[in-house]
Amino acid sequence: MSIPKPAKTNQDKFGYRALLSIAVPLAATVGCFSITLFTDRTLLMWYGPTSSAASVAAGNLYWAIVCIHVTAMGFITPLVAMAMGLRRSRGDVTRRVWSLVWQCVWLTAACVPVFALVAWCSPLIFSWFGHELELAREEAMYFRTLLLVAPASMLEAGLTAFFVGRRITKPILRTNIASACLNVALDYWLIFGGLDVPALGVFGAAIATALAMWFKAAVFIALLVRIKSFRRHVGVAWQPRGALMREIVVPGSTLGIQQLIRSSLFSFVLLVIGAASVTGLAATSAALSLYQLLSIPAIGLATAITVMTGQAFATDGLPLAGAVVRRGLILGAILVVMLASVLLLFPHHLLQIPLGGLDATQRDQIEPWATELLRYAAIYGLVDVASLLFGAAAKGIGKTFIILIATAIPGLVTVWLGHAFAPSGPSAVSHWWWVLIGWASVQTILVGYGVFRGLK
Repeated sequence: MSIPKPAKTNQDKFGYRALLSIAVPLAATVGCFSITLFTDRTLLMWYGPTSSAASVAAGNLYWAIVCIHVTAMGFITPLVAMAMGLRRSRGDVTRRVWSLVWQCVWLTAACVPVFALVAWCSPLIFSWFGHELELAREEAMYFRTLLLVAPASMLEAGLTAFFVGRRITKPILRTNIASACLNVALDYWLIFGGLDVPALGVFGAAIATALAMWFKAAVFIALLVRIKSFRRHVGVAWQPRGALMREIVVPGSTLGIQQLIRSSLFSFVLLVIGAASVTGLAATSAALSLYQLLSIPAIGLATAITVMTGQAFATDGLPLAGAVVRRGLILGAILVVMLASVLLLFPHHLLQIPLGGLDATQRDQIEPWATELLRYAAIYGLVDVASLLFGAAAKGIGKTFIILIATAIPGLVTVWLGHAFAPSGPSAVSHWWWVLIGWASVQTILVGYGVFRGLK
């Protein structure tokens, strides 16, 4: 006689173990993407510090251009999570989920002409900031080629929502591992050349990223098409639906505008640093690359908080959602202390990775700057991760407007004040890092206040 398994309680479904079961594979998934960026910047640093500096400034500007579109598609994730938490018939839930995914396809197709227009205008952008001729040329080349990635990024954000919102993470992890491996191989080949291919430098890095990203989107399409419920609901779900698009675009665009403001101001800061010192921008590239690599677990945890908060809110309202947020913040506090400790205690060991391929002269110029900037990155990480986790909770309960306000107002004020009192020359680098820390601190306070008020 078999003993029936006890039904899972809310403590089991929304506890620490459940959070970690989503966060760990998603952190590994984000890690694959971060490894892609880190590989780009590290190999470009070995190819030439100017190329690495160009990839940072142009890469951030690229994200400023596409962030509204990609972030809006990413909002499909909490919508799928909420749908899975609703007490409706299984057929209705599945049909709604597939309809949400199909709207991503139509919205992506509508955005392609916009990306083409921006690519055509790109050569004017970097020269306007007064960058050195070689730096501006490489920035424009990297940026224009990277725009080929934008439609694939939109598709990936929407298509992966089907899996993430249902807490299915293995297909995402495997696909991202394959994509990251492809990108690393293509990076080395196309940046430095080989097999009758000339060294392409920053252009080769952008081509490698584009090919790897489209490979990832193609795999997700293949995975989704093979699911039985896709064929069962495709006759109804494929149709463009204005109401569903508004459910995605309105709150998703709020988050996208927040990302646009954040990325635009962040790009402005990097462009100003580049105008003040190419060496300072190269050191900033090394410090940011390491920070982004080490903050991967926090990003995975943030996605898990969004998914579980959305499902908890749809299942049992604010009390259960609040419990998920508190558990996520406790895990986040542990992660951020570990992140800051590594950056503060092991700067020279960490910098062996991005600076290892430079000659002695270049390394002697960049390493002292980068070592100091890792200390700034440790302080920045404390408030940046807190803001990330609070923002994830706000998305889970549908409070996206507070994230926009908390980003826009402090960002505009701090960057304006930073520009008004900015010193000239190399000292501007540390000045702008303090501006970023101040901005993230005020943002954290405002988003945290909004989340706790929303959970009452």
